[in-house]
Amino acid sequence: MKLELAGWTFAFVLLTHGLMSCTGCQRDRPVGHTEPHKTAPSAADLLAFQQLQAQRMDSLIEVSTSSWHHLQTTGTGIRWQKLDSTGSGISIAALQEGTLLELHHRISLLDGHVITDWADDGPMAFEPGSTDLPSGFHELIQLAQLGDSLRAMIPPIRAWGMSGLPPDIPQEAIIVVEMRADLYQRPT
Repeated sequence: MKLELAGWTFAFVLLTHGLMSCTGCQRDRPVGHTEPHKTAPSAADLLAFQQLQAQRMDSLIEVSTSSWHHLQTTGTGIRWQKLDSTGSGISIAALQEGTLLELHHRISLLDGHVITDWADDGPMAFEPGSTDLPSGFHELIQLAQLGDSLRAMIPPIRAWGMSGLPPDIPQEAIIVVEMRADLYQRPT
């Protein structure tokens, strides 16, 4: 009897220890009694996040351009101003397809870090609609006339977007452009 009682006591201790060690164990919960699990964000969540990010970028650009005179904004959010003009009256948008332009430019980040500058790198050859620069640059050029000097801030969505162009251009960078557009002159 003592041996039988010792066996039952040993079995009880093992069973009790096993149940206590498995407290919180997922395997021992009845089916249908699972805790809610985290899921990926919904399409509505992602859209709301992107809208909030766009509003933040727009506010940052608005504050950064608040001292600019005669500021204009395109439908895509590019804020720009004409600094001066030679008065040529020839719209770049009206130029024949394949016309090569020369941009005396300075392209930088909002923090002042210069990406490229014509004084250091020389003028940039630019063919509207064909050059592989982001769409915001093409949109900006189409607003100018030959000889115009422009200044603009291009939001990330019209520049290098969410990926940037590492290592020079970080993700979601606002691009500051200062440029003058002329017809391309072949070096002699």
